[in-house]
Amino acid sequence: MNLAALTSVNQTVAFPAYFSLISPALRDAARWPLRRARHEGRPCHGVQETRSCDDCEQVMDDHILAGYEKLREALAGELPRTRTGDPVHEMQTIVEWVTSPAAGVENLKHMTRMVQTRPREGEPAGLRATRAQLVHHMLRSIEARVRRDDAVARGASAQPVRDLRQSAWAAPLREQKARFELLVDSVVRLRNGSRDLYGTPAEQLDGLGLDPVTARRQLRAALDQLRSLRPEFYMANVALYLAEGDPMPWVAVHDLSPEDVLIHQEEQEAARRELSRLMADKSFAQRLVVERICAAAALGADTGLVGWAADELGTDQEEAEALVRWLIRNVCRADLDWVVEHCNLESPQRVRR
Repeated sequence: MNLAALTSVNQTVAFPAYFSLISPALRDAARWPLRRARHEGRPCHGVQETRSCDDCEQVMDDHILAGYEKLREALAGELPRTRTGDPVHEMQTIVEWVTSPAAGVENLKHMTRMVQTRPREGEPAGLRATRAQLVHHMLRSIEARVRRDDAVARGASAQPVRDLRQSAWAAPLREQKARFELLVDSVVRLRNGSRDLYGTPAEQLDGLGLDPVTARRQLRAALDQLRSLRPEFYMANVALYLAEGDPMPWVAVHDLSPEDVLIHQEEQEAARRELSRLMADKSFAQRLVVERICAAAALGADTGLVGWAADELGTDQEEAEALVRWLIRNVCRADLDWVVEHCNLESPQRVRR
């Protein structure tokens, strides 16, 4: 297939040609912003290891389709315009490139590889314009847009800073400037992937004339006031973002204070550290006890657990019960699914006997 296929009146020819030319480069460019926006920088995998998750795939496909429609309109003479009303020069360059006589003999696969590379001296102007307009320009601000769209989808505000600074209901929050600025910074950092509610940058503290202890106290007061004034805003824009992994479903959200959320998070992290250390350093018998606790948590009460643990550990009932209680408390705090996955345990269904 050659480059001129992009101009075919038959869209069953033109779209596959466009997809072949643009998709690899656009996916390369979108991968890291989407990881940061949706997966906290971790790799994104779908059912097939070579593909991203369904949500990220949808975002990339939407951008590819939007670029295709943009090119088709340009080929029909409807060039996009700048804010001043002038035609976008790069789109005109792309149209001239794909409709030139040379496009009829230009190998599409070769051009696909060229679009994926960095700009280089001597490359066709149309190639450079294609890379700029149909890949990078299409993905402008994608990370911020995806964060905003995902936030809105789960009930958070599209523009929380605007709401805090302009809404009538937030007027009491704005009465104390330093405290309010700490609150705004915290909400913005949570939206951008931070999980440290009190991690205000040192330079901002200096600008506000606050030391870390005072800033923490004032931010806690601001969060309490926000929760009191607008509990639904607090839940959607603060509490949900402090939940690790997927946001807490609304049906599970209780009237949590900022301190409640932090205490829960700190207890969970401490429990996970304890269990990780135990699984790495302790005996195989203790691993078996943890596996059976997980099975009991998932499948129902295990009345013989303590006696069985005493036999496995070679200890008396009292000591075994104390250990089992300690392990149960930490498994519950750490989250059952996390324990099974991160401690490389057998699934509960296989352990229960």
